[in-house]
Amino acid sequence: MADGRDYLTWTPSLATEAACRFYEQHSRDIQHAASASLILKEYEHLLNAVGSAFSEIAPDGPETLFPGHYQRRERMRKTVKDLTPASAELGLTRCVENFLSYLSDILTDALIARPELLKSQEQVSLEEVLEHGSIDDFVSWAAEKRVAQLSFKGLDEIAQYISKRLGLQLHRDETDWLKLKKGVALRNLIVHRRSIIDQRFIHLTKEKSLKKGDVYETTMNDYVRTAESAMKIVGEFDTEVSTKFSIPQRDTTTQRWFSEGRWGPEGRPSHPQRTTTDASLQGTQPVPGARTSAPGAHQRER
Repeated sequence: MADGRDYLTWTPSLATEAACRFYEQHSRDIQHAASASLILKEYEHLLNAVGSAFSEIAPDGPETLFPGHYQRRERMRKTVKDLTPASAELGLTRCVENFLSYLSDILTDALIARPELLKSQEQVSLEEVLEHGSIDDFVSWAAEKRVAQLSFKGLDEIAQYISKRLGLQLHRDETDWLKLKKGVALRNLIVHRRSIIDQRFIHLTKEKSLKKGDVYETTMNDYVRTAESAMKIVGEFDTEVSTKFSIPQRDTTTQRWFSEGRWGPEGRPSHPQRTTTDASLQGTQPVPGARTSAPGAHQRER
């Protein structure tokens, strides 16, 4: 990111309850995505240590002394490689749904805090009103209903609603927004089209190298870019919406998912331009399978 902070691993020290749920889910998802590669890496470290210890009695190499273990390592490598696209799809899909859930939660909190924002020409029946024991219960129901209606809209329409009704901008940086929008489009392609590229996806992403009918192979880069953008947007927006609508924030430093980020709260002292190829999923561990793909590498013909 431009300010040198690693938004994939950084969480703020104060956050609303909605944001806390978002960060907790993000932490679980990112660890799940990294788990297979981390297990493989530990197994390789163990084999290397055993190989060094027996180097004197195995002049032809430890592979001849423990062939089964080295064959198992190759099978594990192949399995991790084969499963990486599926892990990336799962991670990206969970990331987008987690972000949309945060928006739903925080918008509900804002509307409950300022019921006047619910004013519209929409009519409700007397029966719907009388189903609630108090005006507060009715406001909560109306807020949840409005947010549920919004959830079926596109990301741009949700951002426009937030700007018009709440007087806030959902995002500050257009680059982050475009990355997140691509992640949402990719999530929809995965869920509704089994990753088969259609004209709508080509139009939304504006990637001319894509070919209708091919299968889009999701990479860890796709997941990491989406997750970084979502984390940054939530971190910035949560502070603004909390301040404007007096939504309580709580200390997050005691939570198990709290992290000052790979380079600490101030980011890198000196940070050259970085791509997601050197991003980490947790601590200093590299993103499993994250690498820069050549143009067209996302596609495979059916």
